[in-house]
Amino acid sequence: MASYTIIDYATMAPFGTPLDNGDEFGDAVANLGDLDGPGPSVDALAVGAISDDDGGQHRGAVYILFLDPVGTVLSSQKISATQGNFTGVLDFGDEFGGALAWLGDLDGAGPSAGALAVGAINDDDGGTNRGAVYILFLNSAGRVLSHQKINSLSPNFTTALADSDEFGGAVAALGDLDGAGPSAGALAVGSVYDDDGGPDRGALFILFLNSAGSVLSYKKISSTQGGFLGQLGDDDQFAEDVCSLGDLDGPGPAAIALAVGAVGDDDGGSAHGAVYIMFFNSAGTLLQRQKISDTQGNFGGTLLYDDNFGGAVTCLGDLDQSGPSAVALAVGAGSDDGIGIDRGATYILYLNTSGVVMSWQEISSSTSTIFSGQIHDADEFGSGLAGLGDLSGAGVSQTLACGLSLWDAGGTDRGAVALLTLAGNVPVGVDGPPSAARASGLGAARPSVFSQSTSIPFRLGEEARVTIDVWDAGGRRVRQLVDRSFGPGEHRTDWDGTDDAGRPSRSGAYFLRMSVNGQALAGGARALLLR
Repeated sequence: MASYTIIDYATMAPFGTPLDNGDEFGDAVANLGDLDGPGPSVDALAVGAISDDDGGQHRGAVYILFLDPVGTVLSSQKISATQGNFTGVLDFGDEFGGALAWLGDLDGAGPSAGALAVGAINDDDGGTNRGAVYILFLNSAGRVLSHQKINSLSPNFTTALADSDEFGGAVAALGDLDGAGPSAGALAVGSVYDDDGGPDRGALFILFLNSAGSVLSYKKISSTQGGFLGQLGDDDQFAEDVCSLGDLDGPGPAAIALAVGAVGDDDGGSAHGAVYIMFFNSAGTLLQRQKISDTQGNFGGTLLYDDNFGGAVTCLGDLDQSGPSAVALAVGAGSDDGIGIDRGATYILYLNTSGVVMSWQEISSSTSTIFSGQIHDADEFGSGLAGLGDLSGAGVSQTLACGLSLWDAGGTDRGAVALLTLAGNVPVGVDGPPSAARASGLGAARPSVFSQSTSIPFRLGEEARVTIDVWDAGGRRVRQLVDRSFGPGEHRTDWDGTDDAGRPSRSGAYFLRMSVNGQALAGGARALLLR
């Protein structure tokens, strides 16, 4: 980690949305990509504030923050019981904003710029604290155009939610999981206090949605259903958080892999926590699993009682690139003590294609000198996590958003979000389903160190216009290699080391950037060295 910035009450006050005591801003975060398109921002970040009091006590809210290339907030839109054109009915203690996931352009040709799934774990429809998920269709300014509510009363969602199940405590976009099937997108939803098999064991739902956000069908995975028999114990709180790892096993049988937290798992000691890597086919059927805990999955971190390991998870893509791992997973442990009490920690786990840990790194008050004196007792660093990709566009760093939901600056438990700059060329995607851009990718140049010519592979999920540019380390464009339409599939282009005028470029580091239909790929930069 090279540096960080903090978004807190002082950041938000100039936008007319000051944070109050107890708001818990940062309990959940999600990357919305370049929501305003040609507007001034390069990325939008959704942040939950579960105890916001708009309209009544502890109803909750979501902030849409528009960021510039260095992570500065340019503008903000609040969505609550009284703001953002949201017409849903929120009640006392609903905790709207407790989970967030970007679903992309779910309504296709419809009017929205994209859809955001928002958990409200204490919604009382059908009973007490059963929970709900709202699908918010947003315009490019982050205001709500319409919404769809999913709970125990929804058509086609026939599961029997019980009181205090807290359905909606975790949400994750799975893209168009069934492919040519009837759904427009799939959504994973956690119900952390589900009692299948015993009290508070937890459950995970895979919901297949239509373009209006309504449930078409679903699968449930719990202690008694979905091929997960015998895996969970009482109070494991399975599905505290969930994220997609994409097609982790590559040519293997799974269509998608999910990371699922179980914060009450007892491997190695009481409530140390765990994360399951779960492989599913396109129908949402569980095929296999790998557990990561104090005693399994080759993880060597030191976990203690009630560390809340697995309380937040987000995928960071192929973080080490030329290294041996297939994917990097960030895992929050919001109650890790660090050099105090409940200061929090975030672990970066490098996984192979089977979900086993190959190496790991801890970021906390006890391991990172940059955070010395900055994280305090009970701040809960890592309460929410989201990868934002390469905000700068230069391909030399990536940004990870980490919630500090009980941050006290300016008052008690107002909350904050830390934007961590991770050094290196880290391909991190938006938390959401594939689009023309997101189903595409830029491969590593071969050779990556060259003197005469190098070949650059790229792929497309569907027909699209592709632009590939070469930039130098100072942020200047040197050469445009590609600017035309291609069909779906694998392609490649070459660079001979010259600029647009045909002049030889100087020796040094350069970066490749790819855009699809005018949209820069998050984490779409690749480094190479010209000798």
